Amino acid sequence: MNRAFSEAKMENPNFQEARTTIQGALTNPESKDDAKTWYVAGFIENTYFEKDNVQKTLGMTLKDGDGPMYDALVKSYEYFLKSIALDTLPNEKGKVKPKYVKDIRKTLKQNIDGFANAGVYYFTQKDYKKAYDVWGIYLDIPKLSIMKGEKSGLPADSTIAILEFNRALAALQTQDHALAISALNEAKGNGYNQNDIYKYLVYEYEQTQDTVNLIQTLQEGEKLFKNEMVEVKDEMGNTVMDENGQPKMQKENTYTLKLINLYIYSGKYDEAIATLDAILAEEPDKAEYWNVKGNLYESQKKYDQSIECFEKAIEIDPTYADALGNLGRIYFNLAVQKNNEISSITDNVKYAEAREKEVIPLFEKSRPYYEKAYELKPGEPDYKYALRNIYYNLNDAEKLKAIEGQ
Repeated sequence: MNRAFSEAKMENPNFQEARTTIQGALTNPESKDDAKTWYVAGFIENTYFEKDNVQKTLGMTLKDGDGPMYDALVKSYEYFLKSIALDTLPNEKGKVKPKYVKDIRKTLKQNIDGFANAGVYYFTQKDYKKAYDVWGIYLDIPKLSIMKGEKSGLPADSTIAILEFNRALAALQTQDHALAISALNEAKGNGYNQNDIYKYLVYEYEQTQDTVNLIQTLQEGEKLFKNEMVEVKDEMGNTVMDENGQPKMQKENTYTLKLINLYIYSGKYDEAIATLDAILAEEPDKAEYWNVKGNLYESQKKYDQSIECFEKAIEIDPTYADALGNLGRIYFNLAVQKNNEISSITDNVKYAEAREKEVIPLFEKSRPYYEKAYELKPGEPDYKYALRNIYYNLNDAEKLKAIEGQ
């Protein structure tokens, strides 16, 4: 043990020899329970880290890259923890008289930024679990019993919040849902990037089909961020720009829409309507919410209410393709339904009269909404399919030929 300690303190240590020597002491029954043994092991690894870190700070390229340096830093922490545990045990007189805690405390405070940098290194190397673990060390150091009462040299709360967020991102990359959920919940409430934290949690609960926590998180998110302004995204996830070339902004609605859709999927229509009504009371000119409400009524076959909602959405935004297409679909489906109802009429004259009176007007009502929606979103196959059927039923050969050629 002493030989390893002496080697590590030399100007140019032979780290391989020092490590080999101390490994024997760590397993030797006579020395493995000695705090000094583990302190020396930590000292060796810390010395390796410090020498390479100085070179890196001076802009020098490390021969073996950054990995061995940060691996040594992590090992030093593991060894120091074991030394602390042994060094703080009561002696034969029941007194606690640590010999190495003071030096370990000083070393950990000096190295704490190194753990933050190590996490960045492992993250860029795509070793996300290692990044998660190392950032965990950074966050754990201020919580150690030997740091009680210490303030200088420890990170500020704002810095800790950033590292908690970064650690959660690393957990997400591991694809371990339980780990990600745990890390996200630890970062929740620290004040940093909270909207992103909640959105990641929503995703994780969706993936794990944890409906109870999903609903709770959506409800919390809707309450916390409904007045937060966020960038408007198109269907491809790209930021929509305004006429001045600046990102177009809108109030956050992710949680609201997901919560409503979850209610609808779960058959909780009353909860969905109540949520929509509460939001529309505050934002009556939000076309998207009227469109969602229209879909909700349509799913319950309440077509009159559904039509009113879609019309309201179009009144607010005449270029809202989804609402136009939805209203066109209502009339189209009603036309098909009515056509099926009269198909039992065997008298050709009466059938033709009924179709002209009850079916054709519904196709006519559907037509302008689908045409406008298709004009706005020509890549939507449902609109094209519906228009082909409408033109066929209205005997509009010219329009039918034109759309089939597109």
